[in-house]
Order: sequence, then structure tokens, then C-alpha cells
Amino acid sequence: MKSNFFSSSSILKKFLVFNLIIFLVLGAFTFLYLKAIKPNLIKNRSNQHSKIINNTSSHINRLSIEFTKEGVTKFLLKERYLFHNLDRVQLYDLNSNLLADTDTLDLAQDIFVISQDVQETPIDKSDENKNISESPKATQATTFNTESYVKKYSEQKNIGDKLVIGETINNNFYVMTINSVKLNGKNKGYIVVSEIANDILIAVDERKNFILRTVFSVAIVILIFSVFLNKYILKPIRALMLYTKAIKEKDEKIDKHEKYLLRKDEVGQLSRSLNEMTEDLYKRIDIAETFSSDLAHEIRNPLTSLKGASEVLENTSDSEKRKKLIKVISHDVE
Repeated sequence: MKSNFFSSSSILKKFLVFNLIIFLVLGAFTFLYLKAIKPNLIKNRSNQHSKIINNTSSHINRLSIEFTKEGVTKFLLKERYLFHNLDRVQLYDLNSNLLADTDTLDLAQDIFVISQDVQETPIDKSDENKNISESPKATQATTFNTESYVKKYSEQKNIGDKLVIGETINNNFYVMTINSVKLNGKNKGYIVVSEIANDILIAVDERKNFILRTVFSVAIVILIFSVFLNKYILKPIRALMLYTKAIKEKDEKIDKHEKYLLRKDEVGQLSRSLNEMTEDLYKRIDIAETFSSDLAHEIRNPLTSLKGASEVLENTSDSEKRKKLIKVISHDVE
């Protein structure tokens, strides 16, 4: 059935079907590509987290840090340069209890100065609208419950394998990596590295937009080419085909399509060739008809003469006249 379709369909239909098939194949690959972009970007970001986690574990082992709340908090304060590119680092014990968090370092209060937000308020406004200070803990927005993720990670069979999570919270996309912390080959707890990775969503959107723009541009090009193909190639060929068919059927309402004869491209050459061939064919037909008419006339005249001479010969008794008629008959026969 497919072979019959492609053998009987027009060139334009074949062209459109062929492009549709290509579009479907490319669309399937594009869908798979777009579906794999985000996981790959998350994986790459998690690999960066893994390097930091490995460096942190090696520092804890090298410095023989006690994996307690006080020990790891001091470690985070002292080695905070390891995490300057990250938004948050948390350390948990084996029971999924939080030991230290870079967002809430209790022992760092003597280092950092809590700044007051100074707000200008018009004089006619009441004092109740003034907000002189806010508690840092009150202004902190809860991002996600890392404790539940840590418990989920602790229930894994292979604790050595990291857990990677990508989640959108409060219009921000977070990438979180959880792995175990080992001291002297023994698992002592878990480290959680999280980072706001909105750039991943931006990269995904940019690639989606690029692909959509490309598909739209290709569709426009195919549409323009299809119109050109139909108007300047297929339509003239179809008209010439109807022209030859009309000649075959001796249609008096035949359209010679003089406009195609003026074209200087291949279609114009084909039109002129068909026109010259048609005119030459008509000339040959006229010559054949003239020849047959003359031949019939030449054949008919001697027969008429023979018939008349034979009739007169039957009705005459004069020997001289009969001799003359016999000579006429013999001359016409020759």
C-alpha cells in the first residue's frame, strides 16, 4: 500500500509526507534530548558537590575532628572557605540529628554582627507600622526538610552511593547531594550539600527555546519551498500534462498555455519543445491527409475513364471507334 501511495501520489504530496516523517523522527529525538538535559545538568552539579564532600571528609579525617555538634561546628567555622561557592552545608549524625548548619551557626554569633534594617517612615504614620528589628530566625525561610531526605538516604542499602535531589521550592530550584562521612573507614554521619541552581532551569529553557525557534524556522522554510514547488514547478507540469491529454483527445477548447512558453527555465524549454512537437505533428497530419486525398483522386480518375470507355465500347458497332476506345482503355490501364 505504501508503494502504491508513493507511486501514484503527486510530487508535492510525497514531499510533504517525507518532511512529515523527518519531523516526527527529529521530534522524537528532540523530546528525548530535552528530557535528558535537566538530569544531566543536575548530575554535573552533583559531581561538583561530590568533590567538595570528598574534600570535607578528607579534612575531617586529617584533622581528626570529633563528629559531635561542637566539633563539626568548629570545623565549619574554621574551614568555611571550602564552602564559599555553596548555599548551605549540613552535617547529621547516624540518627539523622542535625549537628551543624552553615545557615545557623550558633557559635558564630560572636563573629558576625547582626545589622538592623533602618526604615524611613513618614511623620504622619503611626508608630505601629514601624518595624525596628527582626529576629534572624524569623526572617529565615524554610527551604526543604533535609532531615527526611537524610532518613531516606540512611535507609539505602548502599550507603556509599550518594543521593541526588533536584526540587523547586519557592520559585527556586535546589540541587542537594547527600553522602556519608567516614572516619577511619567507619560511617560516622552524613553531609548534605545544597545549592540554588536556577541557572539549570535557565539553561534548559534556553535550549528549549532554541530548539522551538529552529523547528519553527525549518517549518517556515519548508512551507515557502512547498509553495514555490507547487506554483513554479508542479502546476506548470500539471498544465502541460493536461495540454498533451487535450491534444490526444482532440479537444477544441485546448489551452496552449502561452505564458509557460515565455519562461527561460527548464519548464519553459519543455513547454516550447511540446509546442514545437505538437505543431510538427499537426503539419505531418495535414501532409498525410493531403497526400491521401490526392492519391484517392488520382486513383478515382482512371477508374472513371475506364468505366465510361467500357460503357461506350459496349454500345458502339463502329470498328474505328471501338479501336480508339480500346486504345484509351489500354492507356489508362498503363
